[in-house]
Amino acid sequence: MEHEFNWKFIDKNGTFICENASEVNQLYFPICNEAGMKASVTPFLNGDAKKNQNEFLYLPVSVEDLHNNRSARNFWVYTKEQGAFSVAGNSAKQRAEHCFKEEEKRDKVECGLLYHSLYYTIPELKLNCSFTTFCPANDDVVEINRVILENYGSEILEFVPTAAFPIFGRSADNLRDHRHATSLMQRVTMEKNGIVVKPTIHHDERGHEPNDTSYFVYGSDENGQAPVEMFPTVEEFIGKGGTLDWPETVVKNSIPKHDFTYRKDGMECIGAMRFAQVRLAPGEKIEYIICAGITEKENFNKEFEKYNSKEKVEVAWKKNEEYWNGEADKIKFQGNSDKFDGWLRWVGIQPVLRKIYGCSFLPYHDYGRGGRGWRDLWQDYLTLLLQNPMSVRSAFVHNMKGVRLDGSNATIILEGNGNFQADRNKISRVWMDHGVWPLFTLLLYINQTGDISILDEEVTYWKDAQIERAKNIDINWKKEDGNNQKTKNDICYVGTILEHLILENLICSLNIGEHGNIKLEDGDWNDQLDMASDKGETIPFTAFYGKNMCDIADLLEIQMEKEERKTISVFEEMEILLDGLTEESQKEMEVLKKYYERIRYGISGEKKEIPILQLEAMLRRKGKQLLQQVRENEWIELSSKEGFFNGYYNNDGKRVDGIFTDGKLRFGLTDQTFSVMSGAATDEQIQKIIHAVNNYLPDENTGGIRLTLPLGDNTWNFGRGFALIYGEKENGGMFSHMTTMYAYALYSRGYAKEGYKVLKSIYELSTNTKLAQIYPGVPEYISSRGRGMYSYVTGAGSWTIFLMLTQVYGIRGKLGDLLIEPKLVKEQYDTREVLTVDMLFMEKEVSIYFYNRKRLDYGKYQLGELSINGEVWKKQINSTSVVLHQSELEEKLVTGRKNKICIELEERKR
Repeated sequence: MEHEFNWKFIDKNGTFICENASEVNQLYFPICNEAGMKASVTPFLNGDAKKNQNEFLYLPVSVEDLHNNRSARNFWVYTKEQGAFSVAGNSAKQRAEHCFKEEEKRDKVECGLLYHSLYYTIPELKLNCSFTTFCPANDDVVEINRVILENYGSEILEFVPTAAFPIFGRSADNLRDHRHATSLMQRVTMEKNGIVVKPTIHHDERGHEPNDTSYFVYGSDENGQAPVEMFPTVEEFIGKGGTLDWPETVVKNSIPKHDFTYRKDGMECIGAMRFAQVRLAPGEKIEYIICAGITEKENFNKEFEKYNSKEKVEVAWKKNEEYWNGEADKIKFQGNSDKFDGWLRWVGIQPVLRKIYGCSFLPYHDYGRGGRGWRDLWQDYLTLLLQNPMSVRSAFVHNMKGVRLDGSNATIILEGNGNFQADRNKISRVWMDHGVWPLFTLLLYINQTGDISILDEEVTYWKDAQIERAKNIDINWKKEDGNNQKTKNDICYVGTILEHLILENLICSLNIGEHGNIKLEDGDWNDQLDMASDKGETIPFTAFYGKNMCDIADLLEIQMEKEERKTISVFEEMEILLDGLTEESQKEMEVLKKYYERIRYGISGEKKEIPILQLEAMLRRKGKQLLQQVRENEWIELSSKEGFFNGYYNNDGKRVDGIFTDGKLRFGLTDQTFSVMSGAATDEQIQKIIHAVNNYLPDENTGGIRLTLPLGDNTWNFGRGFALIYGEKENGGMFSHMTTMYAYALYSRGYAKEGYKVLKSIYELSTNTKLAQIYPGVPEYISSRGRGMYSYVTGAGSWTIFLMLTQVYGIRGKLGDLLIEPKLVKEQYDTREVLTVDMLFMEKEVSIYFYNRKRLDYGKYQLGELSINGEVWKKQINSTSVVLHQSELEEKLVTGRKNKICIELEERKR
């Protein structure tokens, strides 16, 4: 009997049930909280849990371990007549029957924000089982597991219950580095309600440290009754010939042996505990609570009292539900499809998940050691600031401290504000795109709030041994000097955020290659392009930096107008760079060299006042020059209807994209996206790009837009992406992040119908359960087989919500005013006449209703009557957009209630 994976929403909150989830080996679900618990759980209860790279509660897993690894959460029942059964179906016997017997499915998964419930039936015992996992919304680094067992038979059922949660209790590095030696460092305490494992030290041969962290598994029944027996070590629990999925102590119902043969210290540990034998009458239920976590508290046995009954767990459950639904409700869309709205609800929490997990700590995300990357931070905040702009202000200020004097930055953002790590895995390198993102995100913040004063906040610069954009080392810098840039007089230097923004964009704009584009360095947005640091150039980010330079010029104009300022202050050495804006392009690298030599051993700390009018003109001129370079020199015309922009030059200085002598065509989506978004592409070029993308980039198997055509053979002159099989990840997968940005680019230039088709394709590919085989959300990419890969922590989550709110619904700030410019297409209305979105603006709750009673398509309507809380707005619109000024909204929007703005879409007047 073939069972097909499928999920469906069962309410408006995004709760879904999934049939046949156990048929998908690589399926997982996130379980986490803001306190730092980062876990995953599968339909067989596999997955791991950790606080960071060095504190893993369970055995670290990558995606292939989800079906290979026996070390999983488990709960067992034993009857004298029938033997042992896992309530998750995760025993050797049950897994074998699951694979080879033709039978009705026994399991079902239900997931909500943010919990995972497995429902499993043991027909041999007439026992219904549910196993729910969630994290409390508090400061406890804990996962709570609720096990409910119900006798659905007609006779009394007697069984012995046993919980079994293997404890790893150390760094992920020790999975293979000194695994046995570090187990010898484990010390075990058996307490009334559970087992605590505390290593004596943090093992690190670069410098061992005392350990204060404990790992625990505690349990009780629904009335707080403690276990009657415990098995603290794996060896004792499984026996001499057993395994974790067929443990001797459960299968034989044997008692623990606490003698010298079965020592508990210095062993691989497990939180295995047996509860008293149960007699369940027909229809009767019993519940068990298993808490597993990581703590530095001395007495978590007392802390467990918060969760040791059914009623207490129910309270924690409700608070968890309130927290995550509150996060999802901050931006809430209601359209004509409950499925699309439910999908967006899960997409909307993905930026929160990435804030917690970073780009690591989920089974597919097995690269890195924790923390978010620099560009991830700024792009995730696109959605986080839309949810609550003023709450992120301090984070923006602190995170600008990551910029170096050479315009590069610390690449890993650690927990807390303003905490950085220089680079990932101690590899010094520079991604050239990093400089564009802070300005892009801060512009959104300034427009949403009108808070231009953030540009005057003064912060430090990051300092380490890496100088001249990772090309040299400062031999005078020592770790004990700290990471704040100092002057030559050993004083910590601070500069404005505006100074930081100008610096990082200006340096990149001067870092020009032989073809007139900005150098690729160690990669741009596409990390796979990491082998062209000498002669590589990137066209898409040449366009992006060109736009940024113009945007900074606009900010300077605003400062002149709103604040009546005539000069801005920068550190005096920056004058060298500013002089470079007046030089010919072939001298630009000489300017950088001169600047690097001047700041190699610090800066003077003296300030220089620069006339804003002069600076604005220089930056704008440079920005336009970069845009023109892309528009005129990197355009490739295929025909009167098709064309595209070249994307890169490789390390041999050769153009990467175009029509080659072997007749093969090569180009990618990234190049087109940023050329359109930046304004480098003309309208005529955009139309030809759309034709080319639609003609050449769709995957013939899935229909998704590929990131690139085949890159060719790996000639070691461009990047590791060549080594990937075509159709996967950056080498030809449907890369959701870039595809979403492409849709945004089209919408932002007025091509809403074309942008909607792209957005719809991402949704349809992500929710094609037969092929994608993932839970709701947008994955990092769709493979050539249609599989959704790398779920949950991808930048596509933030960009999708950013796109939906600011472009599709067209609701965004404009220097603190509210701009409404909907780009809704007819298909989005279908049988409905109104679409709505809930959001926060001016720290007030606002619901905006778009009525399209005649089902007019985009381009056929304009804004008609507008009302705020039932009061008709008196001004005539007769346009496709309207700006509601802050002063007007302050009078009409009320704090403490949902404010309602209704807009009629009426036939456009020609």
